[in-house]
Order: sequence, then C-alpha cells, then structure tokens
Amino acid sequence: MKQRDSAPSTPVPRKVGISDVIVATGAQTFKSYGLGSCLAIALYDPEATIGGLAHAMLPTNKSTATIEDLPGKYADTAVRALHRRTIDAGGCRSSLEAKVAGGSDMFEFDSLEDSVGKRNIETAKAELETLGVPLVAEDVGGSHGRTVEFILETGALVIETADDEQEDQTL
Repeated sequence: MKQRDSAPSTPVPRKVGISDVIVATGAQTFKSYGLGSCLAIALYDPEATIGGLAHAMLPTNKSTATIEDLPGKYADTAVRALHRRTIDAGGCRSSLEAKVAGGSDMFEFDSLEDSVGKRNIETAKAELETLGVPLVAEDVGGSHGRTVEFILETGALVIETADDEQEDQTL
C-alpha cells in the first residue's frame, strides 16, 4: 500500500467538488477528490498566476437549465466557464494553458458506445481546441480513480492514484 505524506500542504487546498468551477490568483491550491469517470480540468495563465479547476461529471449539457447554477457539471460548459472566469480575473487569453486528469472507465455498460469517462475527455479536449487553449499535459483514462491538487503558484497538477500499481505524478 502506498504511503502518503500526512503533512498538510501550504496553503491549505480549497476543495473543488463535483460540478464546481473555482478560479483564483496567487498562492492558492485547489483539490478534487475521488475522480473516477469525472474529469478535472485545470486552466492556468502562468504569466499572471491566475487559474482554476473544474470537476466535470458528464460530457455535454443538453439543456440550459443547469448552466448558470452548475456550469461545472458538464465538461463542455465547465471548460467555457473556467475560460471566461480566468479571463475575467485577469488572465490573458493567449497565455492560457490546460491540464486534465481523470476520465477513467470505472463501469462497463453494453448500451453505450463510449464510456462516460472517454466522452468527458473528448468533450473537454474539443472545447479547449475551439477556445484555442493548448492542452499541455494529461493523465486520463484507465480504470483507476484519482485525486488531484492544482497549485497556482507553479501550475503543477499533482495526481494521486487510487491504484497501488500506478505511480502518483505531477504534471
């Protein structure tokens, strides 16, 4: 079993729950726990040290009912909300870069062509491309869960895996 350092990070991470989109500046750290098929999307302006994290649960939004209340619920609206909020906070459109993690195949469903995780990944990548945001790193797919921590000061996305055979990593 992996040994995890139990000392708290500095600063204390802000929790980014399912369907959340949080953006900040400076010495902030965000953390999303228990990503299975969900996708963590980190957007970052390294020059301005502005960025955020979204925890998307499903690929696409088919209605407008939840866009305002829970823009992070869907990968498509999460990417757009994260992009808009990062720019509104002072990020420069041409400096933005993205990292994603999650999108595992946690369950098998014969009725679906592609898993929810795979569709979350594809949707987020397509939205990032549409917005002209380069995807600079990813840790996606597989069949294991992840917990991610996004450190704004450095732009590092730290990934802890729930699989003892997979190594934790920093993107």
